[in-house]
Amino acid sequence: MAIIGIDLGTTNSLAACWKDGKPVVLRNSLGRFLTPSAISVDEDGQILCGDIAKERLVSHPDSSKGEFKRDMGTDASYTLGGKAFDPVLLSSLILKKIKEDAENELGEEVDEAVISVPAYFDDSRRFATKQAAELSGLKVERLINEPSAAALAFLQKNGFVDGTYMVIDFGGGTLDVSIIESFDEVMEILAVSGNNALGGKDFNEAIYKYFLMKNEILEDILTAEDKAVLYKLAEGCKIALTTMPISVMSATIGDKEYSLTLDNNTLISISRPILEEMIKPIKQVLRDSRLNVDMLQEIILVGGSCKMPIISAYIKKITGRTPCTDVNPDTAIARGAAIFAGMKSRLSELRDIVMTDICPFSLGTAISDRYTKELRMDFIIPRNSMLPTSRTRPYYASRAGQDKLTVDIYQGESMLPQNNTKLGELNLQCPPTAEGAHICDTTLTYDINGLLLVEVKTVDGVVHQKEMVSRSNRMTGAQIEALRDRMKSLEFIARDKEKTRLLMARAERAIEESLGPTREILMKLLMDYKAAHQIGNARDMRLTEEALSKFLDQLDSFDTGIE
Repeated sequence: MAIIGIDLGTTNSLAACWKDGKPVVLRNSLGRFLTPSAISVDEDGQILCGDIAKERLVSHPDSSKGEFKRDMGTDASYTLGGKAFDPVLLSSLILKKIKEDAENELGEEVDEAVISVPAYFDDSRRFATKQAAELSGLKVERLINEPSAAALAFLQKNGFVDGTYMVIDFGGGTLDVSIIESFDEVMEILAVSGNNALGGKDFNEAIYKYFLMKNEILEDILTAEDKAVLYKLAEGCKIALTTMPISVMSATIGDKEYSLTLDNNTLISISRPILEEMIKPIKQVLRDSRLNVDMLQEIILVGGSCKMPIISAYIKKITGRTPCTDVNPDTAIARGAAIFAGMKSRLSELRDIVMTDICPFSLGTAISDRYTKELRMDFIIPRNSMLPTSRTRPYYASRAGQDKLTVDIYQGESMLPQNNTKLGELNLQCPPTAEGAHICDTTLTYDINGLLLVEVKTVDGVVHQKEMVSRSNRMTGAQIEALRDRMKSLEFIARDKEKTRLLMARAERAIEESLGPTREILMKLLMDYKAAHQIGNARDMRLTEEALSKFLDQLDSFDTGIE
């Protein structure tokens, strides 16, 4: 049985494994490395994953969903094809497809994975990721922070050169920044920071809103299909600017045509708030690690959004350093996860490599201020503490005769407990004592897998322990079993039909985006293709597929996707 590394991304996901002395990225059922993180439900209730679902985000927006990684660890719910789905279930469907594609590529069963997560994912989001993996049939003992995975890929490729590195991982939905030190094949994470709500999709949103403003279009008049088409075109406009000086975005709304010409200077102008948000975590990790930018060996850029020229230019502007793009930004994290999977398996060529990890958020308890009696945080384990770690603090009675204790445990950086994430609480009895007298010792133990153990020892020597379960949205055993049963009942499209359905989905998306004669030609080609498949004539199926594919390829070669 094989163990693989998986980059479960907001926009795209992919898998890799350690093979023949190097990390190898695995192809999916369509022969591609990247599988879009999108799910759609068709008219027959079948589950469509990846490329097909991504195309249907435009043609069938009410039955398709992407970017659900942003909602991991929350109570978010979506209705697709008349049925309710949550982020964990949708993520498990993506992982199930990746698992099956990897098994087909490797020719053996895959039972375990190392999955990457944003460094700034809190405990609830990490736990939700593990639950999604469990539902998909994958054992996941270890998660790896995305910047750490990218650094592993970079260092493995370059011979583990000693030095201190900043890794900026700017993906489709999240931004992570880490400071990593490499010395004698030991990789130590010094500091992490980030923004779980900032990513490439925010640039799409900025272009979309700029298009509406310049063309004086009120968003309220747009249908769901109109919005889906415009978002798709905005993304295409952004991608075109990675290799071209200008890009043209054109669309038809109602019976009227609209267009927008965009260059990178304008994109910088309309995206300035996004770019300025990038500065905060960069400064934070430098402060936390007590470094200045001149002390860094390299600034490494990974993540799909880092392919945008404005990102590398902006990083150079604020740091004075030319960032390194020595690793493929799309595959670096998956490669690093595969390296870590090899390390976990104790492969001989990776046995000497060691990687430490840290706690991305502070952990502590709420206490009553001695003078104001207001509740405030007492941070027991500060952020960026190396894992595993265990720390103890003494606490004192807040009033005379106190015989009860409530120990609330929080995760976060705010002085005010209510502004942080509550992980759980212990309620216990203790011997009555005088105000200000020692009443208990509280110990927090946090391990490499994110397991938090709370131990409270009262003055009478009684020890109370509790493993913290963060947030009420963690599923119970019964809920997990119900989801497993539901997973079994969901019908996925057959592998041998994926290519056919993808071509149909591409055509349906292009019909939504096109107009006039182009739309008529597309509709005719699609109907001919469907008819040939219904009749089952092999020659007609081949000829209609070639004709439809050729026409779609011609359309997609234009920036606008329209004639």
